[in-house]
Amino acid sequence: MNAAATPDCCTAPAAGTRCTAALPDNPQCAPNYHFGMLLGVEDFRAEQGFHVGRLRRHQRLLHGSGVVAGFPVTFDAASGELRVGPGHALDALGRDLMLEQSRCVSLPLWWAKHRDEEGFDDIEPGTTLFSLDIVACYSACLDRPVPAIAEPCAGDSADIAHARVCETVVLKLVRPTAAPATPANLVQVWLGQAEPERDVEGELLPDHRWLSEALAALSSLSPPQRASARQALLPEVLARSIAATSPFAPPSPAIEHPHCLRLARLDQVRILADGEGWRVELGELRLGVRDSLLPSAMLQALVLHEPADIAAGPQVSSASLADDRVALVFDHALAAASVAPAAFALSAFDATTGWTLLTVTATSIDDSDPAAPVVGLVLDQAPSGQLLRITVIGTGSAPLLGLDLIPAGAASADSDGRDLTTTVSIQG
Repeated sequence: MNAAATPDCCTAPAAGTRCTAALPDNPQCAPNYHFGMLLGVEDFRAEQGFHVGRLRRHQRLLHGSGVVAGFPVTFDAASGELRVGPGHALDALGRDLMLEQSRCVSLPLWWAKHRDEEGFDDIEPGTTLFSLDIVACYSACLDRPVPAIAEPCAGDSADIAHARVCETVVLKLVRPTAAPATPANLVQVWLGQAEPERDVEGELLPDHRWLSEALAALSSLSPPQRASARQALLPEVLARSIAATSPFAPPSPAIEHPHCLRLARLDQVRILADGEGWRVELGELRLGVRDSLLPSAMLQALVLHEPADIAAGPQVSSASLADDRVALVFDHALAAASVAPAAFALSAFDATTGWTLLTVTATSIDDSDPAAPVVGLVLDQAPSGQLLRITVIGTGSAPLLGLDLIPAGAASADSDGRDLTTTVSIQG
């Protein structure tokens, strides 16, 4: 972003060859110091690269990439000024993106400078609505020039060197491009967030075929068996997912700004002629397009204190057993026609004989209180043993439905239901 238009609030990194520097990055080898060792530039760079490389590898593999703090973005419609505040982020290579002072740019002046570039050939001022992404890119700049000993045959220009390499951030305004497809890992498939990956011939990849077969086998089990089998399968899913993760830095993708981090998107941008200059209208500024990294303390607070989502589908509020009859109280009004024996699965556990599957022979519903309907189940026998497991079917082809036709256990109106299992003690 060009800071020249608004020098009152913005600072820009040094330009030219000074910002093509690079810090050494080699986490595998460190100098082996010994008494009387003669140290040269390469030894110090090896020491530097060992620590820099280890930090970047740690950040890349254990934290990923995204904004850690800051990088607020604002737009002043009156002046057409776009401002990005200080912030810290990590890119896909684990490098720190630290912006210490605000940067800003006049969008009308920016357009006047870049409108003839090839990437904007399709923009018709006054008519075309388009989008722009603000991206943060890593840069390392040389600083603090000092006298240096010239190498033989180096010429007169080699008697000045820079004593510091300073990491900084270059901000750019670019047209949005589709990010390279990231292969789905097994955990995403396990959670239902992605489809299994296939090779170029359309065949499932080995690990994804294994998981698909394992999930298919789970679906054939009874609900009580399915929960324990799924829990037993999880360690293998995690291990295979980690085994398929490369420990090496990702290659540069074939895009114009590799490893740059998106900070915000400007949607519905319109360029308008304004006398001899330009005026910019902005429909929406969105920060939600950025990847964010939450600090551990915030994650801990979310895990410990975030209230549970209120499910859209019916949930079991309480359950009781009397002889061969079970009473289930729900928190949602139910579709009475879905209260059928097929919507329930029950089993009793005895410490001597194990699990016994029970059959529901009849069902009833008391919806005199629509907010707390009571479903009655009649079993083929009175359960014996110590525990009774009751599963309300929210999946499959005949789930229990709420009055709004949302399956039992569904998290939202447009999501699938889930099986709800509760345990009741059998009184001897």
